[in-house]
Amino acid sequence: MCNIFFILLGLAVGSQSLSLDELSAPSSHPAGQDLILDCDYSYLEPESDQLVLTWYFNGSPIPIYQWVPALDLGPQVIHQMFKDNLDLKYQATSEELKKHAALRIVNPDQRFSGNYKCRVSTFLEEVSAQQDVLVYVAPASITLTSTEGAVRCQVEAVYPLPTVVIVWTANSTVYSSGQMELTTNPLNPALFDASVAATIEQADIAPHDMMTCEVILAGTDFEKRVEKNILEKIEPSTKPEVEAQLTDVLCESADCDSATKDVETDTYPVDYEAADKTIEVGAAVDTISEEAATFVESCSCSACLNILLCWTSAVVSHWSW
Repeated sequence: MCNIFFILLGLAVGSQSLSLDELSAPSSHPAGQDLILDCDYSYLEPESDQLVLTWYFNGSPIPIYQWVPALDLGPQVIHQMFKDNLDLKYQATSEELKKHAALRIVNPDQRFSGNYKCRVSTFLEEVSAQQDVLVYVAPASITLTSTEGAVRCQVEAVYPLPTVVIVWTANSTVYSSGQMELTTNPLNPALFDASVAATIEQADIAPHDMMTCEVILAGTDFEKRVEKNILEKIEPSTKPEVEAQLTDVLCESADCDSATKDVETDTYPVDYEAADKTIEVGAAVDTISEEAATFVESCSCSACLNILLCWTSAVVSHWSW
């Protein structure tokens, strides 16, 4: 008699078919990559027209997403923050009463970090599950530098708060520092900038000594190391300095200005032919007029003088014949 009772009890319990089998979501996820959260559930056939699926964010009683499979209207976005980031056409499965159960968040950033809850209900039952998701922003840059007597690691535009440690060697000894200076990023106040600096004894640094900056984002799988030689230097280009020195040398002369003008003016110099024949005194050749002499005296370009010599040569040639 007892065995029959337990068998009937088991059948009665088994008849409660609605169950949430799994909420599939990553605990951490990189910003900028589509984020998928799936909610898998089981139900009895008589309940198929009663199913309602809703997603909630950070404990809010107002859902961010709702889907009623029996209405065949498709899912709806309710939360304003998710309006532009939820892909309502995404289907996690081809099963008709589960195809829109998953969330696909397009191009998420750190704002989408938080607690996600999936709830499936019928007229008589309700099941739910939740998962925390951290959307992290990897550093936009990690810069490791050394100057006279100091080493420094600068991390920019990161979320959440990073752990930054700088390690270096000097005189066969390993040193480290993790004293961070934190500020908000000037371009995006939701992100952080962090820097770690330490003083070193420059006299103890040998050519083989190295420095390393390690950046870790807690709660994620992000970890990055940057390593370089402490004495590594980037040689500046000397070309601008050479050009500046050459310019200074050229313009130290008093004739610099006039020489420059001559070069610019004599782009097309005037050729002339020198007269080989002499002119006898008293020949009927007019001398240069006073106006022409004044013009020559006032003109500073060699082109003007060339023109005048050409004219003189023509006159001499004429009278020589």
